[in-house]
Amino acid sequence: MSSSENPVSAGGRRVLVVEDQADTRKLIVATLGLRNYVVEQAADSDAGWGKIQAFKPDLVLLDVMMPGQWDGIELCRHIRETPELAALKVAMITAKGQRQDLEAGREAKADAYIVKPFGPMKLLETVEWLLS
Repeated sequence: MSSSENPVSAGGRRVLVVEDQADTRKLIVATLGLRNYVVEQAADSDAGWGKIQAFKPDLVLLDVMMPGQWDGIELCRHIRETPELAALKVAMITAKGQRQDLEAGREAKADAYIVKPFGPMKLLETVEWLLS
């Protein structure tokens, strides 16, 4: 069953999680569900791009390293280059936390960068800050 058939919440802000690791996706979805977010999910950049257009999220949480046509950095760039999506909030989620990785996220114009492993409170604080 997809999350569109069983949304985490009937109301609230819309968040799309694009993450190829199923366990990480489940953790993020469960955490966001605690705060009344409506959550959709995708396991690769191709599905993520389609869901961005169909779901119209307020925020996209993007894994950096994932399968599909683009990695997370490239998908973030594509979002920023699409005029009707340029204002969409984007947070990168990755295990790659070196300085050059953070700089790549900044260059792609990501709004935030969350380094794995992260706790539920860090995730919620970042999401709430981006959506405030």
